[in-house]
Amino acid sequence: MRIDGKSLISRYPPGFVIVSPMESFAAFAPVLLKRGLRSAAALCAFLFFASTDANLIGKDADSGTDATRARADYLHALNLAEEGSKPEALQFLAESLRLKPENNPAAGIVFQLLTELRANSGLVLRGHTGGVLYASYSPDGTKIVTASEDDTARIWDAHTGRQLLPPLSQADDVLMAVFSPDGKRVATGCEDGTARLWDAVTGQPIGAPMKETDAIKSVRFSPDGKLLATGSDSNYARLWDAVTGKLLLTIPRYHDTVFSFNFSPDGKRILSATGDGRADIFDTGTGKLLVTVRHHNNILTAAFSPDGKRILTGSSDATAAIWDANTGKPLGPVFQHGYWIFSAAFNADATRVVTASWDHTARVWNARTGKPVTPPLQHGEAVWGATFSPDGALVATASRDHTARIWDASTGDPISLPFTAQDEVTSAIFNPAGTTLLVASKDNLVRFWDLPPREDPPAWIADLADFASTQVRYDALRKPTLDQIPKLRARLLASTSTDPWQKFGRWYFSESDVRPISPWSTLSLQDYVNGLIALGDKDSIQYAMTLSQDHPAWMVKLVPLWNKLKTAPAPPSQ
Repeated sequence: MRIDGKSLISRYPPGFVIVSPMESFAAFAPVLLKRGLRSAAALCAFLFFASTDANLIGKDADSGTDATRARADYLHALNLAEEGSKPEALQFLAESLRLKPENNPAAGIVFQLLTELRANSGLVLRGHTGGVLYASYSPDGTKIVTASEDDTARIWDAHTGRQLLPPLSQADDVLMAVFSPDGKRVATGCEDGTARLWDAVTGQPIGAPMKETDAIKSVRFSPDGKLLATGSDSNYARLWDAVTGKLLLTIPRYHDTVFSFNFSPDGKRILSATGDGRADIFDTGTGKLLVTVRHHNNILTAAFSPDGKRILTGSSDATAAIWDANTGKPLGPVFQHGYWIFSAAFNADATRVVTASWDHTARVWNARTGKPVTPPLQHGEAVWGATFSPDGALVATASRDHTARIWDASTGDPISLPFTAQDEVTSAIFNPAGTTLLVASKDNLVRFWDLPPREDPPAWIADLADFASTQVRYDALRKPTLDQIPKLRARLLASTSTDPWQKFGRWYFSESDVRPISPWSTLSLQDYVNGLIALGDKDSIQYAMTLSQDHPAWMVKLVPLWNKLKTAPAPPSQ
């Protein structure tokens, strides 16, 4: 892809200025060309920070500094890894970490590549027969509920991936499913206009179905769990008793869809986002309209700030905005995208906002000034959603391009390669601890991806990356240093440290029959394979065989099951 000044500038939001771009490029050109940097995204990221980071461009910096070379190595490695040249990427990542071990996004890429090399598995929720449209954790992080086009919601154990109950069946696509604040109930919203409450322990329905005349787009519990809010294509927003399912309040009918209906943190107000181009705040006790704000087109998302004093809206007029929740007055400038904004969210202290758009980007903004904090977080197609990690350090994005990605929320650096599915990714959410990303997609699966430690890596991570690069691709010019690796392995396996990188090292060097399936999991590969065997379907057995290639005793059990499934008659068509 050729890069010129016009296309480069077009990647940034209106009002963003690259300082002295030719001087910046001139300073870094020798390093970039030496590294063979070809990725447009990587080059744009480099110039963004070359123009804004005093560590890279300034009166005391030049192209020969360690920080400069470390960043060039990271960007070149990112480019190589995305093109499939992962052994070479590991070499450049190792060098980047040796030059600058602190605050270096290269550590995240190394973590991912080393994990991939050591394990050919990861926890996957298997069982849905249609696309998974939504996934969410229970408040304590021990369970997950998913909503699917196969007309079911399902409840899973978040640690083992096993389905805990029979499917919560409805008559049409389940569009959304969420836990109550105490985790004891689940609410579902369905394409056929039905919302239901379920016991999260028994799987039994609670109360009568809550009926609309068209698809229910949004279901939300109040913070105390006593109320349930629904928004629908029938243009109504309603409040229900979350214990009995009894209708308590109907908001006067809109002219178009109610896309979301969210409670304030204290539960006393509720906020609608509508196809009428307005977002309204109502009193949950009386239904009285308190505040109205307007956009020039559909408002697709609206949410309160964590303290309840502000609201954030995102619209198909390509803008997001912050408003005073008591007066409805705008607070600061609008956040501008090139096309519809699907989601907008505050971080935990409401100092930043992240937006996701049909223009193929997500963006992180300063909530007070409206200025971009990072360059655009680029995907290949529309970005459906973006969210901050619990500590606000990371951003996760979910895209129509079949990928989810993790980014540094302060720099915009990718700290992972794309997490890839076989169809559109519908949601990407962090677990409550912020250590794992849960990715749901229309390929019927939900995947878990462990995230790298936030701490700076120890020196041995660079050594291990360098060594690993020589084990997967022969290079006559690079001979592996063998003596230090056995010593490192022995030291890490003997360690009882709770430091995340030490734990990762113990996981990496453990034997596969006892090693958990991923760095932060407590589920062994053998237990996971046994769980797949218990499911017994063709896809699960085939996946179990893939995971068992190095374990002949496991294959002895699997091969007869696979042969039986291959010869079984196909189920009758519906």
